[in-house]
Amino acid sequence: MKVALITGGSRGIGAECVKKFAQEGYTVILNYNSSKTHAQSLQQQLQSQGCDVHLYQTDVSNEEQVVAMFEWVGKFFKHLDVLVNNAGVWRGGMIQDMSQDDYNFVMNVNAKGAFLCCKYALPLLTKSSNGAIVNVSSIWGLKGASCESVYAMSKFALVGLTQSLAEELDGIVNVNCICPPIVLTEMCAGYTEEEKQAFCAEHNTKCYLPSEVATEVFELANNGTNGTILKL
Repeated sequence: MKVALITGGSRGIGAECVKKFAQEGYTVILNYNSSKTHAQSLQQQLQSQGCDVHLYQTDVSNEEQVVAMFEWVGKFFKHLDVLVNNAGVWRGGMIQDMSQDDYNFVMNVNAKGAFLCCKYALPLLTKSSNGAIVNVSSIWGLKGASCESVYAMSKFALVGLTQSLAEELDGIVNVNCICPPIVLTEMCAGYTEEEKQAFCAEHNTKCYLPSEVATEVFELANNGTNGTILKL
């Protein structure tokens, strides 16, 4: 039995990752924070297809809750094969308009949350013969952009975390990162079609479906590579 835990798994990229891993035969733990209805609906959909999906509510920025989640995983599943750090939030604006609350909210979920999950998942991942971590960053984790200062900081942090752990855990757990551009999720719903086209032309890319990103996440978790920073 292969076990994967997907943070922020109730919607968007996370939900598609849950589908992909579950349909590929993994037992999947869908972590969510506030979107209980979405999580339950996805669980029911996949269970009706014969998939094995479990729900666990955790605010990944809360250390006590993260510790409790991985204790629960250890109690009931004994090991973990894949951790996908997908949970993420966004707040943007000119730096003079960004508050301390904005900064803390974004950094605590996007950066601290991934750090905590890596730290407390590690004892379970080392019980797997092919343990893997995939961190979901962004194009803004590779370059900055106007009105993206805090979000970009948080996503750069995931790239740094990946590169550091890939060396620290080399031969023990594979650690990789994916940096997608615009993905057609609720987070990017505010972009007009013209803005999307202009962005893709400027960055020589395309708008990705969440399912396409999930496929790449699955490949990173299973192809045996370590230290890859995948720019889509």
